[in-house]
Amino acid sequence: MGVSRCRLCSRANGSRDFTDGRYLWPEGLAHYVLDHNVRLPDEFLEHIDQRLHMLDELETDEAWWLRVTEREQRP
Repeated sequence: MGVSRCRLCSRANGSRDFTDGRYLWPEGLAHYVLDHNVRLPDEFLEHIDQRLHMLDELETDEAWWLRVTEREQRP
């Protein structure tokens, strides 16, 4: 559908949306927050905190990644 432009400064601001399964996050959201100091609603911030906490608690196994990258580095 084309690249959207920032409503405040007209900068090209991406064309994709991302989802975490609950919210839809526009690609340009960081631009509004970082460059224009737009504050996200408390509900969004609480959701982000919960998701980050959940990620910290996940057990990870990097062995598969080490195997893949090891194969790619072989001549």
